[in-house]
Amino acid sequence: MPEITSNWWKEYLKEDVNEETFTSEQNTLFETYQATPDQKRIFQSIKTGKNLFLPDDLTNEEILWNIGVMGVRHPHRGDMTFYRKSVIERLKRHDEAERRYKWRTGQWTRRAMRVLVEQWSLGMMVVVPDIETSDGSPMIFTKEWYEHMPLRDDLPEGFWEYRATTVYPLMARSICRCYPMATMKGLVSLADMTDFDWDKYDMEQKMRHSDLQAVIPNKLRRMISINPDEKMKKQLEDFGTVAKKYGFVMYDTLDEAMAAEAKLLPSEIPTWVGGSLRVDIKKCLRYLFRREPEALELMEDVYKEMEEKNEILHPTFMQNSH
Repeated sequence: MPEITSNWWKEYLKEDVNEETFTSEQNTLFETYQATPDQKRIFQSIKTGKNLFLPDDLTNEEILWNIGVMGVRHPHRGDMTFYRKSVIERLKRHDEAERRYKWRTGQWTRRAMRVLVEQWSLGMMVVVPDIETSDGSPMIFTKEWYEHMPLRDDLPEGFWEYRATTVYPLMARSICRCYPMATMKGLVSLADMTDFDWDKYDMEQKMRHSDLQAVIPNKLRRMISINPDEKMKKQLEDFGTVAKKYGFVMYDTLDEAMAAEAKLLPSEIPTWVGGSLRVDIKKCLRYLFRREPEALELMEDVYKEMEEKNEILHPTFMQNSH
């Protein structure tokens, strides 16, 4: 389907954009992120715009992330004006993202990397290279499993808070860098809730940071849960229209999900969410950090140390992966 466009840009640009409008770096970014002509026009109108009151330290890639996250692929003129405005409003939250989550300056530390290695080795929020939806969205696969943890009240103070406010934003930023379609098309999540434990997970912490995706350019376009309990089903029912708007869906079994989402989900999914695909978790981590050499080196060191100390658990559902 060709892009439907108009002369909406004349309000913001003296002339239309072409390849010569941009630097070689910008053109490379547009190619990598598969930016549409109208997205390029929005980009240029932001770069050259006056009195937008945006942070001075925004990079070309960060602007493009936010254009992608707010993306409307085939808008009419009215939508384009709103689209541009929504991107600018989101970019204004850049300072808030830094203040609350160190989005720009946060660095992978040994402590944060240990959490990530532990989570991914347990099948929690893993992005697998080359496994994507039929329309090209990267996927996050999650097994909610807390058998190795004490009850929530017995966990160290700030246990879940650190994961939500430090590790997750770091991981989300690495995903943005590594997977261009994470921002341009959005992520699709598939989570197995069979072993979810309400007595161990801190749902209040999750609610406190429920606006995180409105602050950082992290876009989950569809969240598919399988094997939910009755409490989860009731929550989804209570949220109703809101849940539907944000792409929350639940299915009693994996088979039901695969049938209902057949046009979206890949034919093969990892073992820890009930599929047959064997996955090398360390390779997934290496791919995640392919643009971050210091983080990659740290991951290799932390992973080796945890292996040597037998700190990487191997639950049954992960034994078909390695």
